[in-house]
Amino acid sequence: MMLADDQIRAILRAQFRILYNRLSGGSIGAGRILYWASVAIWYGLILMLAWLMAVSLPSIRSRESLISITSTILMVAAAFWQLMPVMMAATGLSLDLKRLLAYPIPIRKLFAVEVLLRVSTGTEVLIVLAGLGAGLAGSPLTSAWAVLWLLLFVLFNLLLSVGIRDLLTRLLARRGIRELIVLGIVLLAALPQLILVAVPPELLRSMYQRYSALAPYLGLPWSSVAVLAVDGFSPAAFALTSAWLCFGAWFGFSQFRRGLRWDAAEAGSKDRAAGRAFSFAVFERFYALPSRLLPDPLGVLVTKELRTLGRSTRFRLVFFMGFTFGILIWLPLAFRGQPGAARASGSLLLWVSLYAALLMGEVLFWNILGFDRTAVQAYFVMPVPLRVVFLAKNMAAVILLLAEVAMIVAALSVLRIRFPLSKVPEALACTMMLALFLLAVGNLASVMSPRPADPSSSWRQASAGKIQGLILMLYPLLLAPIGLAYLARYAFERELAFYGVLLSGYAVAAMAYWVALDSAVEIAEKEKERIVAALSAAQGPIS
Repeated sequence: MMLADDQIRAILRAQFRILYNRLSGGSIGAGRILYWASVAIWYGLILMLAWLMAVSLPSIRSRESLISITSTILMVAAAFWQLMPVMMAATGLSLDLKRLLAYPIPIRKLFAVEVLLRVSTGTEVLIVLAGLGAGLAGSPLTSAWAVLWLLLFVLFNLLLSVGIRDLLTRLLARRGIRELIVLGIVLLAALPQLILVAVPPELLRSMYQRYSALAPYLGLPWSSVAVLAVDGFSPAAFALTSAWLCFGAWFGFSQFRRGLRWDAAEAGSKDRAAGRAFSFAVFERFYALPSRLLPDPLGVLVTKELRTLGRSTRFRLVFFMGFTFGILIWLPLAFRGQPGAARASGSLLLWVSLYAALLMGEVLFWNILGFDRTAVQAYFVMPVPLRVVFLAKNMAAVILLLAEVAMIVAALSVLRIRFPLSKVPEALACTMMLALFLLAVGNLASVMSPRPADPSSSWRQASAGKIQGLILMLYPLLLAPIGLAYLARYAFERELAFYGVLLSGYAVAAMAYWVALDSAVEIAEKEKERIVAALSAAQGPIS
C-alpha cells in the first residue's frame, strides 16, 4: 500500500514539475504577459460573481426562495462543470493510462488520482461554490456548518466528470458515433439561447416560478444538496444525495476501469476497415486532385496533408463543429419576426465563416508541424526545400477552409435560411483574407513554439501560454481590415468602397504572409534540432 502511494506521489511530483517549468520557463514576452493578464481578468470576473453571491444571499428572508436559488445555482454549476469541457473538446489534466499500466499500482489508486485531477476542469465552479458557501453561512436561515454539504456536491461532480470523460473518449474514437455525439453536444450548447430567443419572457418567468416551487421535491442532485445546505439535515434529502453520490462513484469507476481495458488502436483499425471502401470511393479523387493540378513535389505534399488531416479525429471533429456549432451560435440572430432579423440573416454566413476559421486555427494554422511529431525530421533530410513544405501545408489549409465555407453555405440552404447570393463571394473574400493573416502568424508560431499533437485524440490539448496570449492579442488586429471594409461601405454607401478597402487588406496580408514565410523557413533551418526535439517530446503520465 505504501509502495503504491510513493509511486503515485513520484509520478504526480514529476508531472507537476514539468507543468511548472512549462508555465514559468522562457522569456517574459508580450504574449506571455497578455496570457496571464487575460487569465487574471477571467478569474477576476469569477471572483466578482462569487462575491456577489456571498453578499446577496444573506438578504433573502424566505427559506423556500433560498432553496430554489441555491438549487438553480448548483444546477448551473453542475452543467458548466460537466458540459463546458465537452463543448470545448478539452480534457484538462488526466492520467495517460497507457503510460501507467506498466506500474504495479492498484486500479483504485489510479482512480483516486484521476478524480483529483478532475479539479482542473472545475476551478471556476469551485470559486463560485466558495462564494455560495459564504453566502449561505452568513444567512440567518441556515447554520454555518450546513454549507459543508456542498463538499458532497463537489465530490459527486468529480466522480461524474471521470465517467463522462472516459465514456466520451471511447465514443469519440468511433466513426459515425463521434459525429452523432458532436451533433448532440452542438444542439445542447445552442438550446439555452434558442429558448431565450424563441420563448416569450413571460412564459420563461412562469416556468422558472414553477421550477422554484417544485425544486425541493424533484430529487435531483442539486436540489437535494440545496435542501441539505439550507435546512441543515433532512433524511429524505440525505438519502437522495447519498444515492446520487453512489451512482457517481459507480459510474466513474466503471467507466475508468473500462478505459483501462480499451485499446484505441484496435478500435480505430476496426473503424478504418469498416469505412475504407466508402472513404476510398468518396474522397480519393478529392485527395488526388492537387497532385494532378500542381507540380511535384508541391502537389504530392498537398495531397499528403489532405490525407493526414482527413484521417485525423481531431480535425474531423473541429471541421464538423464549424458548420454546425457555428451556425447554431449565430442562428438566433436570423430569427424571422425579430427586429433586425433580415439584416442579421444577411450577415450570418460571414459570421459563421469567420468563426469557423478561428475554430480551425488550432489544427490548420497555429501548429502546422504538430501532427507530424517525430516525422518532422524527414523534412530536414529530404531533397525538398522547406519552403515548399510550408507552402503545401498552407495550401491544404486554404483548401479545407474553402470546403468548410461550402459546407456552411450548404447547411444554411438546408435550414432554409435565406441570404443574398452576393454574400457568398463577400464571405469568401473576408474569410480568405483572415486566413492569410492566420497563416502568416501561424507559420512563425509553429517554428517558434512547436508542440506535438495527437491526430487520433478528439480532446484538445492545452497550448503554450505564450501562444494563447499571442492568439488573444492578434485576433482583434487580424479582424480589423474586415471591419474597416464594412466601415467604408457604411460611410460611402458603395460596394466599390468595400471591395477597395478589402483589396488593400489583401495587399497587406500578402506582404505579411510572404515576409513571415521567409522568416519561418529561416528559423526552422537554424533551429531544426530544437524543433525536432520539441515535437518528439512525450507528454508524461498526465496529459
